[in-house]
Amino acid sequence: MSEQFEKKKQTAMRLRKLVDDRESLNARIQVDSAYKEKYELLLKRYQEIEKVYDFQKSIIQKMGSGLFTIDMNGSITFANQASLKTLGYTYDEVKSKDIKDFFVEAKEAEEVIKKILKDHIAFESYETYWISKKGEPVPIGFSTSYIKMDTREDSEGVLFLFRNITQVNNLRRQIERMDRLATLGELSAGIAHEIRNPLAGIKTSAQVLEESFSPGDFRSQLVSRIVKEIDRSNELLKKFFNFAKPSKPKQEFQNIEMIIDGVYLLLASRLRKKNILFKTDFAESIPQVYIDSSQIEQVILNVFLNAVEAITNGGEIHVKISIAKHVKLKEDSAPSDAVCIGIADDGVGIPDEKLEKVFNPFFTTKSDGVGLGLSISSRLLEENGGKIELESEEGTGTLFRIYLPIIANTI
Repeated sequence: MSEQFEKKKQTAMRLRKLVDDRESLNARIQVDSAYKEKYELLLKRYQEIEKVYDFQKSIIQKMGSGLFTIDMNGSITFANQASLKTLGYTYDEVKSKDIKDFFVEAKEAEEVIKKILKDHIAFESYETYWISKKGEPVPIGFSTSYIKMDTREDSEGVLFLFRNITQVNNLRRQIERMDRLATLGELSAGIAHEIRNPLAGIKTSAQVLEESFSPGDFRSQLVSRIVKEIDRSNELLKKFFNFAKPSKPKQEFQNIEMIIDGVYLLLASRLRKKNILFKTDFAESIPQVYIDSSQIEQVILNVFLNAVEAITNGGEIHVKISIAKHVKLKEDSAPSDAVCIGIADDGVGIPDEKLEKVFNPFFTTKSDGVGLGLSISSRLLEENGGKIELESEEGTGTLFRIYLPIIANTI
C-alpha cells in the first residue's frame, strides 16, 4: 500500500513539475516577446536616426561652401570636403589646427578671432585672405554662427561658413572697369567734340600765317610746330572717339592666321631693328572666326606694339594659336570652346601691383604713352564677343591671351 502511495506521490510531483515548468516556459516566452518587441522598436528608431544622420552628413559634405567648426579655444573640430578642396588640405592636416593659422595677416587674425570667441560677435560676409597649403593667398568670404546645445546656455563652438571669392572679386573689378569706361567714354566724347572744332580753326589760321613768312624766317618754324602739335592732338582725339564710341563691328568669317601675318608685315622692319625674333606655332584646323577683321587687327597690333616696346636689347615674341576648351567669354555665359591667340614676349614684364590696372583707361608705364591702347583693345574684343587676359612677371616677360568665340560657319 505504501509503495503504491509513494508511486502516486512521485507521479503527482512529476506532473506538478511539468505544470510548473510549462508555466515558467510560458512566462519566459512572454518576457522574450516583450523584449523582442522593444528590440525591434529600438532597431527601427536607430535605423531612422542613422538615415537622418547620413542625410545631414551628405548635405554637409556635398555643399558648395566650405565649413569649419571650432571649439571655444579656436581649434578646428570639423571640416567638410569643400573646405579641404578650397585650401588644399586633408582632414587630418586641419583637425585640431588653430583657425588663426589660416589668416594671411596675423594681426587681423588676432582681432577677428578675439571678437568671435571673447566678445561673441558674429560676422556676416566678412572678406579676408587665407593661406592655402601651397602657401598662396586665397580670397575668402565667411560668416560665423555659434553652436549651442539645448541643455546649455554657453556656446559649444563656432561654425565658419566660407567660400573662395576669386570670381566675385574678378566680377567686381570688371563691373568697376565697365562703369569707369562708360563714364569716361561719355566724358571723352563730349570733350573731344568741343575741342576738335576750335583746333580746326587754329590749324587753318596757322597754315595761312605760315604761308605769309619767308622760308628762312624762324617764325615759320614756330608756326609749323603749332600745326604738328595740332595734328598730334587730333590723333589723340581720334583715339578718344574710338574708345568712347567704337563703331559697331562689321563681322565676317575670317582666318585669324592671315590677320596675324598681316600685322607681322607691318612691324617686320621694327622687329629687325630691335633684333627681335618672331616665332609662330599655329595649330592645325583652326576654324574661321566671326569678327570685324579691322577691329581685331587693331587689337593684335596694340598687343604686338606693347611686346616690342617691352623688349629692350633683343628678344623673342612667340605667337601661338590653339583651341581653348570650356572658356567663359562672359561672366553670365556658359563655358564654350574658343580660338585662343597667345602672344608672349620675354621683355621687362609688369609688376604685380600694376597688373590689375593695365586695362584701365589712361594707365600707362610709358613716358610718352596715352594709356588707351589696351582699354580700346578690351572694348573691341567685347564688341566681337571675345575677351583678353594677361599674365606677367617682372623681369621675365608677359603673356596676353586673346579669346574669340567659335561660331559654326553655315555660309
